[in-house]
Amino acid sequence: MSAEVVERVLRSSRYRDVDRSLLARMADEELPRSRNVDEAVKRVKRRLHQAVGAFRGARTTAGIAEAWSGDLADPPLRAACEEAMRSHASTRERLAHLDTFYPRVWQHTGVPRNLIDLGCGMNPFALPWMGIGDATYLAIDADRRPLEAVRGFLELVGQPHRVEARDLVGGPPNAVADVALLLKLVTTLDRQDGEAAARLLRGLRAGHAVVSFPARSLAGRGRGMERTYRERLDRLVDEVGRVSEVAEASIPSELVFVLRLEPIGG
Repeated sequence: MSAEVVERVLRSSRYRDVDRSLLARMADEELPRSRNVDEAVKRVKRRLHQAVGAFRGARTTAGIAEAWSGDLADPPLRAACEEAMRSHASTRERLAHLDTFYPRVWQHTGVPRNLIDLGCGMNPFALPWMGIGDATYLAIDADRRPLEAVRGFLELVGQPHRVEARDLVGGPPNAVADVALLLKLVTTLDRQDGEAAARLLRGLRAGHAVVSFPARSLAGRGRGMERTYRERLDRLVDEVGRVSEVAEASIPSELVFVLRLEPIGG
């Protein structure tokens, strides 16, 4: 029956691009709680809206190809990248602070030679502001819809890259990196599995992890959120057990923490 739930969800135009392993996991979790397959499909779709649907970006980025002149600093390209990021709730909130966001992070990590962007959404379109040169960019998301746009962009500008569809609740990628970005990802993982974020960080083969939380909810509520997320970070650090240092690089719209990770097994 799990396979039937997955196939029925994939028939939906809204969720046909979601990674099959994520759908299978959710189907396995929801079937025992449901009276029948119809109810399980509804429950999975409801959870997908929280995990994926509320954060989706644009399907196409044709304007970026037209603006590409061979220079990441070119104003028309940056304007087109801003438009792509504006289509995604998470990156839209970061637009006003892109000039300072990544320099503040790299102060603590150094400029990475290998970068993993976990739950990336449309964030790779911030590349013109990152200043990472020819670093290898690994973009990972459970939703192939933004990944296809990201792949096209990174190919266009000649950035060494890979893209991967992955259910991050199931565990981290095998890739090794200097820095891993988990931008506003912890809250999304928490809604699916309270232990997923710690499990991901424990197995991540990276020297630093950049963990951030929104200053406000998608509905615009901010009261009490900073305290809640700072407490969540403290618990996460304790749960992970391999964080040797925590630095802060927050901006007005986002709480940003840079975690230095001890080598696995070290």
